[in-house]
Amino acid sequence: MLEREKFTRLKGLRVGLITNHTGEDRDRNPTIDLLKSAPGVELKALFSPEHGIRGAVDERVGDTVDQKTGLPVHSLYGERSKPAPEQLKDLDALVFDIQDVGCRFYTYTATMGLTLELPARTARNTSCLTASTRSMV
Repeated sequence: MLEREKFTRLKGLRVGLITNHTGEDRDRNPTIDLLKSAPGVELKALFSPEHGIRGAVDERVGDTVDQKTGLPVHSLYGERSKPAPEQLKDLDALVFDIQDVGCRFYTYTATMGLTLELPARTARNTSCLTASTRSMV
């Protein structure tokens, strides 16, 4: 959706991305790379849910740096289950792009729910967008 619209909704914004290895377009380009290279979009931070930003960890993870982009990766599956207010202070929008397989024992839907509550809880005018994804089931 965002790519098809040439990222118009995000132009001029400082963006945080909540994603993992399932966040990709139909050509299997990672959403991280797409947003990082989108004209007029400033990707500032990544947020990692269960299993880490690249989906390779089967344990709680801490904050780190993405080796490919150099962006900070804030863990949402360690000490926190939602972005902290200080992690949002330099962001205008959060994009959530995780494909759901329909299994409720994963924490992804809870992560999305907590994220959607953020603007009201923090009294910030941060937009939350969910990218359209396909279910693998």
